[in-house]
Amino acid sequence: MSEFYLRTESIKQNEILNLSVVNAADRKILDALKSNEPCLLEGSRGTGKSFLMRVAELELEDESSANVTVFVPFNMSSLITTEDNLQFYHWMMAKTLKYLLNKLRKKGVVVSSLTANLLSNDESDTEDGVQVSLKEIVKMFEDSYKGNSTLDISSLPDIEDVKEAIQIICEENSLDKVVFFFDEAAHVFRPEQQRQFFNLFKDLRSPYISCNAAIYPGVTHFGDSFELIHDCAYKKLERSISESDYLQYFKDIVFKQSDDRLKADIDRQRDLFNTLVLSSGGNPRMLLRTLQDLSKFNTSNVNAVIKSFYRNQIWIEHTELGDKYKGHQGVIDWGRKFLENSVIPRVVDYNNSRKEKGIDESTIYFWIHKDSPEAVKEALRLLTYTGIIRTVDTAVRATRAELGTRYEIKYGCMISLESSPHGESPEFYKNLSIKKFPEFGKNHASYSGSDVLLEVNDELQYKESLRSLLEKPIDVLVLLTAWQKEKLKAAGIQTIENLHTNTEESLIEKIYGVGPARARLMKNAANAELLEYISG
Repeated sequence: MSEFYLRTESIKQNEILNLSVVNAADRKILDALKSNEPCLLEGSRGTGKSFLMRVAELELEDESSANVTVFVPFNMSSLITTEDNLQFYHWMMAKTLKYLLNKLRKKGVVVSSLTANLLSNDESDTEDGVQVSLKEIVKMFEDSYKGNSTLDISSLPDIEDVKEAIQIICEENSLDKVVFFFDEAAHVFRPEQQRQFFNLFKDLRSPYISCNAAIYPGVTHFGDSFELIHDCAYKKLERSISESDYLQYFKDIVFKQSDDRLKADIDRQRDLFNTLVLSSGGNPRMLLRTLQDLSKFNTSNVNAVIKSFYRNQIWIEHTELGDKYKGHQGVIDWGRKFLENSVIPRVVDYNNSRKEKGIDESTIYFWIHKDSPEAVKEALRLLTYTGIIRTVDTAVRATRAELGTRYEIKYGCMISLESSPHGESPEFYKNLSIKKFPEFGKNHASYSGSDVLLEVNDELQYKESLRSLLEKPIDVLVLLTAWQKEKLKAAGIQTIENLHTNTEESLIEKIYGVGPARARLMKNAANAELLEYISG
């Protein structure tokens, strides 16, 4: 099978547009990301949020040299652990300014001594001086998980000085605006980080600044001062399997990365490919992962991969969240049990009863009463984060005109229960009806046990979980190749922390036969994988 890019971080900037497929819904999102209004883009893991932001970034630069785009990855946020109550705000500020100055330097934009002085409280009056100071602050924050950092943030500027500096830079260099793209906006299990992020997001508002950020469904905490309706354009990155262009859209995405043999297989067995596309429920990464797992493109292999991935792997990855973050383990485990033992059997029974009666109807939907226990809602929110379910709509009237939320179960999770998923899929898909769904009222018996679940946001518990994660062996990083793991272990790099603390230079020195280019590839791949693992 072809080898696919599973993460945007692995794709070179000059290859992004060649790999992009943009439909009408994507274009609306891109227009929002390129507008003067701040935009939040919400989507589950693997839906392509980072990729779309990269496309918007490149389009803005192509449209006008007066646009300065700055892509700021916040995936290191998991490692920040200091006594500073505004630790994340200060780290974000330093990181954002560091990436801004990097971009200005690449574009050949002049930063005057006045502007440099505004960007630093340590009286630096040169761009180089400010950049060194910011780099040191960022590094101290990102090493703070080791517990031995004393952070001096006195050189960080005030937010109003930052906005004034950016205005001066734009006016002195005939620039229209600076557009920030914040990726991995804040760690999903650290609500206080998220609240601080949205404070900065709102504080950066200016005629010369536009901010965009990628966020996750169900697990984002905006804080008291940020309002979705008033403070941003809010877009959801969802691809419904019922959309008319859904199957062709995903074929185009796959063909962008496929070799000629796979293209021929797909064209020859289009229905088989469609079963895989529908199973992914609109998630490009899941589709590419299942395609990559096929040794041969035929019915028996497709059935086996669908059963393996959607019966087992997708659930294992959800459960691992609880293993990583002990404070959430109870609600994560309960949510899986609720879906597997109560919701899915109810949906299966409904579908079987319709089939027995000769009624051409099937469903992958269920409804939860708006006044259901809060722990139940939290468990469902975490299931939307991992992409096992999707929130279709809220305030939906069901029996007795009661209001609640309608959810969609991943198509692959339902069809994988069949002995022959591909054999059942065409008829099952044709008969899908969003109007039919089992209902779970506010006091449903299946909520039993949820009343003892408590949401834990304790920072100390998070720190303990982080330490435990960093001590895990590199074997848990599933997307590192066997060759990479073998080479790393031979060099004495056994744990996630060992890998994180090694630089490209030390990898070159420790691993025989690894030059600068391969060392950078290994380090980048390892960083992306370990940070996604740490981040849930």
